[in-house]
Amino acid sequence: MKRSYEINAPTVVSEIIDGEAVIMHLKSGNYFSTSDSGGVIWHGLEKRLGTEALVQLLVTKYGLAASDASQTLDGFIATLTSHDLIRAWAGDAPQAADGGIAAQTRAPFQPPVLNVFSDMKDLLLLDPIHDVDEAGWPTQPRP
Repeated sequence: MKRSYEINAPTVVSEIIDGEAVIMHLKSGNYFSTSDSGGVIWHGLEKRLGTEALVQLLVTKYGLAASDASQTLDGFIATLTSHDLIRAWAGDAPQAADGGIAAQTRAPFQPPVLNVFSDMKDLLLLDPIHDVDEAGWPTQPRP
């Protein structure tokens, strides 16, 4: 079944650094990280790749069987959805990953793991940037 997802922006912001996705949920104050295959999947989600393209990406990059890749992807998508990091997307998804995501060399497969951190939750939710308008901090928003 063809499905597509997108990052739950503007509530969720992320950056990929050396293959590791660092993700922040601005409403919950939690931040997350995922690397290896999780970072690859997150990068594909940033590009709004459909699930078929993401499965093919895992097959190409890690040499997985399509059924194993699909099962792995479904579990990781469920985890991301449960944390409100992604949402279903109704638009047309690219049918294939670009060469920038799937390196030509195969990498050893590590199942995707989403690490959840809440140790800075109080500080992140107190951030004054959340309380300003487009003019930025320290300008207070207009009523």
